[in-house]
Amino acid sequence: MSKLNCLKYSFLTLALTFVISKSWAQEYPSESEFEDFTNELWMGTYGNFRLTDKLYWAGEFHLRTAQKDDIPLAGYISKIYNRHGIKYVHSKKFSATAGGVLRLNFSKYGNEGINKALVLEPRIWHEYVFATPFKRFMIYHRIRIEHRWSKPNIDGAEYIYRNRYRYMFQAKIPLNNKKLKPGTVYFSPFVELIMQSGKSVVGNPMEDLRIFPYFGYIYSPQLSFSAGLLYTTGQSSVEGYSYRQRWVPRVNMYISLDWRKDELKIPEINIRD
Repeated sequence: MSKLNCLKYSFLTLALTFVISKSWAQEYPSESEFEDFTNELWMGTYGNFRLTDKLYWAGEFHLRTAQKDDIPLAGYISKIYNRHGIKYVHSKKFSATAGGVLRLNFSKYGNEGINKALVLEPRIWHEYVFATPFKRFMIYHRIRIEHRWSKPNIDGAEYIYRNRYRYMFQAKIPLNNKKLKPGTVYFSPFVELIMQSGKSVVGNPMEDLRIFPYFGYIYSPQLSFSAGLLYTTGQSSVEGYSYRQRWVPRVNMYISLDWRKDELKIPEINIRD
């Protein structure tokens, strides 16, 4: 290759690099942006119903409300979840669950203009829970994978397929007893990272980061409660450099319908969210 051609190619390379970097700089700011805080209220019921010695039906119902205009927390119903699955409990240290989800997504704009009041979002999910028991507390690692079909609440919008990859770390630490048993108040540090992939995921793979310290109370082997304040942040679905932020009070109830004597039970821990 002659020196003249080398100079031509070098010039073209520099020109293309300048054009690409210029267009990139126009699309993305030099720093990340954090949106103003919004707030929601999440209420959930989790049920584990024994089918056989190793199999359980896991059923969940979630109601979520969100702020609207000047009304905090409960300005409108934003989402209703129904999650169900069959859980296989291998031992007190490992369980696996698979099933389906139907989520109802409501628009705070109702039927105004092109906005649809309700859109259905189906999912398929499977998860794997690893528990590590210590003398006075428990530690959990959960891997959940979800396959979801979603679309915005807009007339004519088409469904988009994405995968979600969720890793959760959680501990349960009794405060007024030496073990997790009826009558115990416990503290639970909770952190979950949710990543996503799909054709529509461009520059926004981190969907959510949830930090949720909460307190729980074990009323009986069949019933317990928890409450706490969740902080959550994640990349916008439209602009990856923009991060939304929410404060979310959460209240949960856990039901376990397993009436065998305690000495016959596999030590099962409620860790769902």
